[in-house]
Amino acid sequence: MKKTFSIFGPCSFTFAMLLLFFFMPSTYFPTTFALSPAFEPQAINDQRNDWIQTFGNESINLKSNYSDLLEIDYLSDGKTLKATLWLGSDSENASIYNQSLKRISYGMLIKIASYNINTGFSGADYNYHIEWVNGNWNEYLYQLSSTGSQILLNSKTNYTEFFGGPTIGPGYVKLRLNLTSINSPSNYGLSFYTAESFKSSEVRDFTSWVAVPPPVIDILTHPESIVIRQGEKKIVPTEIETPLSTNVTSIAFEYGTNFSSNGLNVSAQRIQPPLFEVAVSPQSPVGVYTVPFEASMLVQTTSSTSPMFNDTVTEIVDPEFQVSKKYPTTGDIIGKGNLTIEVLPPLTVNEEFMAFWNTYGTAMVILCSGAAGVFATFFIDYVKSLKSRRKHK
Repeated sequence: MKKTFSIFGPCSFTFAMLLLFFFMPSTYFPTTFALSPAFEPQAINDQRNDWIQTFGNESINLKSNYSDLLEIDYLSDGKTLKATLWLGSDSENASIYNQSLKRISYGMLIKIASYNINTGFSGADYNYHIEWVNGNWNEYLYQLSSTGSQILLNSKTNYTEFFGGPTIGPGYVKLRLNLTSINSPSNYGLSFYTAESFKSSEVRDFTSWVAVPPPVIDILTHPESIVIRQGEKKIVPTEIETPLSTNVTSIAFEYGTNFSSNGLNVSAQRIQPPLFEVAVSPQSPVGVYTVPFEASMLVQTTSSTSPMFNDTVTEIVDPEFQVSKKYPTTGDIIGKGNLTIEVLPPLTVNEEFMAFWNTYGTAMVILCSGAAGVFATFFIDYVKSLKSRRKHK
């Protein structure tokens, strides 16, 4: 008996599905998930005794080692921001947390670089913190608004550290922020803090703002390419910026206030806007030089003209909003950059002539043409006048 084969057999079905996969519009497939940039461990030193009185006037029972920030280490894999807050306390004794009239919080403020400068509480768009309440640790994430409102995005009450949450240890607190909960920003600023309150008084210890990821500055020079010849000196205007700031406060080279190598000298003549002086000795080797430097950039999360927070409906200001007025609004971040300088040999006689001609040749041609035209007109008029006089003789 003759066998027949169906076109709808298993192989044909698989082939049809492959065709459908390749020709189906891309809108039917989910897009890839955006990740924040990953970066290696960074550190902030905060050895200062710089508590800010945010509520009340009493501080006798406050400013304990449990809220004294000494150092913060932080890093990210692009999905989770992890931070270790090192404290002045050296004991795991939890009795300080169990006092009924005392509250201690550990957290961070987040500023999204792409948002307007005046969003949030003094520029902070999110507030993530953990807090000891009624014998339990609770975790909160708020979105903040310049209108004085806040939205509770995530909370976890009475959590345990065994499920990837914050960890409290002897002299440290480990925080973990899921970056998808703040829309996985590509550039953002951080300020870490502790808060300690007793009855109606509170103090907080803030760090300065830092940029995340560690900034690499963009440099635009005028002209765009720095080309200089042996024995020359040039002044080079420059624009320097990072996603969080364009306000340069200092410029430093690897070994001091200027760079010097093989007769090439570079110094910052002005900080804002940046202006570099480049000088090359006649003996400097011809070639391309890379000049590394660091620029300190001022981070300002809110402007001095920001409105005071107020509830326009009830005209009642929540005490937490009053605290926001004392958030640190400025900080300095350090960005690394490079100036690329090409050193060429001096111009030859022919090159000098061509450079002179390229600069002034057109003007000279126009000037000479004009002079020739004037002379020709004068000469023609003179000849006509001469002929006219001869006729009248």
